[in-house]
Amino acid sequence: MLKYKWCVCDMDGTLLNSRDIISKENEIALKKLQEIGVEVIIASGRIDLLMKCFISQLGLKGNIICCNGSLIKNIQTGQTIYSKLINKNIVKEIIEYSLKNSIGFLIYTKDTIYSSKNNCKAEKYENMNKSLPLEFKIPIKYIDNISASLIEKMDVFKILLISNNECIKSLKNYFSAYETLTAVSSLEGLLDIMASDISKGNALKILSEKTGIDLNDVIVFGDNYNDIEMFECAGMPIAMGNSVEAVKVKAKYITRSNNESGIAYAIKNFIL
Repeated sequence: MLKYKWCVCDMDGTLLNSRDIISKENEIALKKLQEIGVEVIIASGRIDLLMKCFISQLGLKGNIICCNGSLIKNIQTGQTIYSKLINKNIVKEIIEYSLKNSIGFLIYTKDTIYSSKNNCKAEKYENMNKSLPLEFKIPIKYIDNISASLIEKMDVFKILLISNNECIKSLKNYFSAYETLTAVSSLEGLLDIMASDISKGNALKILSEKTGIDLNDVIVFGDNYNDIEMFECAGMPIAMGNSVEAVKVKAKYITRSNNESGIAYAIKNFIL
């Protein structure tokens, strides 16, 4: 009998290939784990509004970690297991700063994604919406100014800033100085901003405490800086071949890249 209870997968650069698709090989391997009693958990920087079609593809029914751990939900019941919001005054400051400096952003709330105009990420999601079934469509609203009434109705789990790599480095330094914020790079040209002490690793610890699952019995797959805390607390951390070096040095195994169905390869060769 397999000792592992959870298989936790990052999405971008890990579960998804560079075309934003879960390969058939990864799908089959993860469904095989579920058949033998291993719960598959997605742990992503994304909000669940951006993951519905992937949750459906894998047939997931348990828990999901969103926004790098700012939100933990049960997929089947919709129950919020844990959440931590960014302070509304800080949200206002970040939006004003971004608008003033022409920095693209996405703001993740429970039921809506707010976006700056002329945003490459939002345009990508709009294009996806053209072919997605109604239940998977992504709710996007655009803002080009900020008002007290808008801020008041926003409960923000994460703000994603979008710019060139040099700008992202300086933005990370700037917002890391806020004691009430966590700022971490997730992919090139992107900066994730959450409330303080938020990480996927902390989310796993919270779920472990609530369920009684020993983190030594947990497999994690990841590729980037926002996955490091997961690697530090799980028993079987596996880095993708395309991972940043800081993730690879924390891994027990390094598998193939996300474009080579690295999750499926690792499950077959390192787990089963």
